Amino acid sequence: MVEDSVPAQEGLAQGSPAPGSPTQGSPTQGSSAQGSSALPDARPASPRELTAAIADAARLACVLTDLLTTLREPTRRLAGAGAAASLEVARRRSEEALMELEIALGDVRAASGRTIQPNG
Repeated sequence: MVEDSVPAQEGLAQGSPAPGSPTQGSPTQGSSAQGSSALPDARPASPRELTAAIADAARLACVLTDLLTTLREPTRRLAGAGAAASLEVARRRSEEALMELEIALGDVRAASGRTIQPNG
């Protein structure tokens, strides 16, 4: 788990978000608040809510990719080539996740209005 490997910030309990951090607020808060950086609702009840949740997840993946891109040079300079290589792998994976989320979003939008029958 990532929380266990990251030291707690001074004055904050382990796992508590820092004030103004992207995870501050309810982790299941939907995308109703414009500009909210809370996590998307994990249990959307309608195609519209699902579309909004996947779009929010794609935005978060984009922010993560940008952050990891920004951290590339400082990581190489301050922590060395090994840490920089690990960060690069994480950046590529976040970029791949973004692409997959965009594909899923297109599929959900295409399926809106259709009833999808489960197999079996």
